[in-house]
Amino acid sequence: MPKAITGKTHVGERRERRPNGDIYIYERITAYNEKTGKTYTVSQKLKGKIKPGTREIIPTRPKKRKGERSMFNAVRKHTGLTDILEWIGKASGIDDDVLASFSEGDAAKILSIARYWIGSGGNTLPRLESWQVMHSLPYPEAITEDVYGDLFKDIGRNEDGVQGYFSSRAVRLDKSPVLAFDSTTISTYSENQSEARQGFNKDGDGLNTIKLLTIYSVKDREPLVFAKQPGNVPDVISIENALKQLKCLNLEKPLIVTDNGYYSQENMMKFALRNMKFLTLVDPNVVWVRRTVDALRETLASMSSTCPFDPSVCGATATRTHEFSRVRQRSRNGKVAGEKETFSRRLYMHVFYSPDNEAKKELVFRKDLLELKSQVESGVTEFTTTAQRKIEKYLVRSTKGRGGQLKIGFNDKAIAEAKKNFGYFALVSSQSMDTFVALKNYRLREKIEELFAVQKGGLDGARPRTWYPDNLRGRQFVQFISLGYHCFLTKKIKEVRASLGKNESGKTKALLKLEKKLDKWLEKRSIAQVLDWFDCIETTNVKTAMGNYRWSTESVSRDQLFLKYLGVTGE
Repeated sequence: MPKAITGKTHVGERRERRPNGDIYIYERITAYNEKTGKTYTVSQKLKGKIKPGTREIIPTRPKKRKGERSMFNAVRKHTGLTDILEWIGKASGIDDDVLASFSEGDAAKILSIARYWIGSGGNTLPRLESWQVMHSLPYPEAITEDVYGDLFKDIGRNEDGVQGYFSSRAVRLDKSPVLAFDSTTISTYSENQSEARQGFNKDGDGLNTIKLLTIYSVKDREPLVFAKQPGNVPDVISIENALKQLKCLNLEKPLIVTDNGYYSQENMMKFALRNMKFLTLVDPNVVWVRRTVDALRETLASMSSTCPFDPSVCGATATRTHEFSRVRQRSRNGKVAGEKETFSRRLYMHVFYSPDNEAKKELVFRKDLLELKSQVESGVTEFTTTAQRKIEKYLVRSTKGRGGQLKIGFNDKAIAEAKKNFGYFALVSSQSMDTFVALKNYRLREKIEELFAVQKGGLDGARPRTWYPDNLRGRQFVQFISLGYHCFLTKKIKEVRASLGKNESGKTKALLKLEKKLDKWLEKRSIAQVLDWFDCIETTNVKTAMGNYRWSTESVSRDQLFLKYLGVTGE
């Protein structure tokens, strides 16, 4: 007869040999299953292991019992960098504006990723989760690929939050702000980005591009608004939506500054019809501009026209009444749609001359013509449209001798006419302003080019790195927040440097010496290098039965002075 089933369990031992030769010994409890007729494992516990070449069992270290705690509870974090980033967020108001525009969870993620990009020098996002381990961020949980992927998609579809943030930043601007408007292109191999088109590629890599338009406050030194467009849309027709968005932000009398990529009669008319102030660079070879340049040549030759902050430039201003014409789109106030309408506005022409720029431009011009002459003589027949125009205008073909040998000469009259305007450049504004105030405002516009360089090189913005257009807009928005951090810190460091080394009352010789040392140190370092320098500061927190303890990495007096003047520490 078969043995009766008792339902009891059996305690046995199982040995398992590992690849390194260790033998792991498990205590295994088994029981019999009456239905299946098989023995199954109830539980298994590791008892210890036997090292190769020995017979002694090394017991496993016992686990802590529930409720049992270690004597120490210690945490170490990099705090030098994160303290600076936290201070930027609060002092600039960026954190408050993000929190006011998005839900608490999304806002924390946005700020965390923005701080990671600027703090890591633009590392890619897959490294963020590891970076979080030693750096405290507003969002305490791990920001995985799924987390930031969903975040970018949600932001890209949340236009209310995006426009709310732009409006919040606009409220913080000074009265009558000066706004630079410009664009850059982002190259991509992706075929999923519907806005990626063949157009003017500013990186010159031949790829499809997406155009990124940005409005930048030159006095406040911060990015205000951005938008993206298909890469085949020319700059000159990109101004319409920008003007509508500025109206939406309800800014008080802004001055819009653009370069000659946005100059056209149509765009000037759009500014005029909306009564918006503008300042734009124009080509001095345009007929009506050239007349003003010719009228001011004698004035520009006088010493009184010298720029007070740049003696290499001379400038003068003339006023002209300029006529605009358009075909009406709607019938209103007795005027019929389709009729041609003419109106005039007063414009201010600011003309400048730089002998240095004249010499540089003439040298480039001479080299270009010599290269074209050499190519034509060697038999090259295919040229770009621009090169072909130069050949027809500045080179003269003739034959020599009975064999009809080709001879290439120069059209000196046309060349002299072209060189006439070398060194001259002109700005047109709809607002009366001093000649050199106009020059200063235009030169501040060049800061937007630095902005694009930072976004592409320092904030991982050279490629879309997302599959879909909505995700890309969300990603670009978070980069825009990080760009705000960068610009605010740049501005504050510039303010700090402006006050260093000045022999003011209350400053000791030792302090002045330290300030000069700090100024030299800052002069040699970029923003990324400054942040990386302070990333070495660590703070350790230890909780024991005896009490709580906290200490940070020691820092030299120069670094302490920088943090104090910046406002990060109040010591």
